[in-house]
Amino acid sequence: MHGYFKDNQLSMLGNRSMLLKGLVIVGTYFACYGLILFSDIGLLGKQLLAIVMGFCGVLTVFNIVHDASHNAIFRKKKWNKLASYLGDIMGINTYIWDIRHNIQHHHYTNVLGGDIIIENVPLVRLSEHQQHHWFHRYQILYAPFLYVFYSFYWIFVIDFKLFFQKEICDLHDIKHPGNEWLKLIFFKALYITYSILIPILVMDIAWYYIVIGFLVMHGFAGALLSSIALLGHFVEGPVFPEPNDEGQIESSWGDHELDATIDFANKSRFAHWFTGGLNTHIPHHLFPGICHVHYYDLVDVIKEVCEKHGKVYQQESFMHAMASHFRYLKRLSKANPTYA
Repeated sequence: MHGYFKDNQLSMLGNRSMLLKGLVIVGTYFACYGLILFSDIGLLGKQLLAIVMGFCGVLTVFNIVHDASHNAIFRKKKWNKLASYLGDIMGINTYIWDIRHNIQHHHYTNVLGGDIIIENVPLVRLSEHQQHHWFHRYQILYAPFLYVFYSFYWIFVIDFKLFFQKEICDLHDIKHPGNEWLKLIFFKALYITYSILIPILVMDIAWYYIVIGFLVMHGFAGALLSSIALLGHFVEGPVFPEPNDEGQIESSWGDHELDATIDFANKSRFAHWFTGGLNTHIPHHLFPGICHVHYYDLVDVIKEVCEKHGKVYQQESFMHAMASHFRYLKRLSKANPTYA
């Protein structure tokens, strides 16, 4: 991999196109906010702007916060940390995100009890090793409704819930630093203030229209967030191994990441740009410290190595991956799922 970057005289970190994309996404987010507050367009127009704003919030997490949390944009960690605060401004807590995503998901990918991402959506069974309940029989019907509210649930439930938990999967007796508690309160208050309170004070419409518009925005944002985030693992193909008696996964780290991860639409430049490279999920799990702008070209490099060593590189189209996700949900709706 280092040879690829050396031969092409490239840095593994972000480049000008990455910075330009970030400015466009964040600029659009705040431009929509300004137009919602101060333009003369009608309620429908403001709602459409709110939906675009919600999408840009998700794209900020996909394209900037995700890479920044892996220190993959700038050489200096302090600049990556500063960029990651965009996630806090847009509602999520990046300190908890670092625990959930970097410490647990990347270290224990698809392993129940280590990867908390498996348990992100309550009432939905995403691993055959999770306990089966009677209501899981209907999860293919109700899961889409839960996905719609996922961004709202993340911002207003997950972050607070995990701050108060003493155990998060394999982490025990957790004590969060005092400054992280302060940042949690400050940024959540900031988000509620500019998203709800300021519009209520500034806009000449009933307060409930603003609350409804906020919920609709999160409905579209949650649908986008879930539809992208779920397809890298929770489809047919990736494995969900159990540790042995010594608490170890009986495969090498690289083999495990290849077996537990899948790409979708990995030759679509639009999908790559839009999702921040999350569609090229195998390169990300193998090389999380590389900025996502390089993953499109790395797919072929990794495929060649996989073919040379007899490893399967799992990939699907977007539509096939989406259909596969719902087949996967249906299979796990049974207490003893089969692979037929």
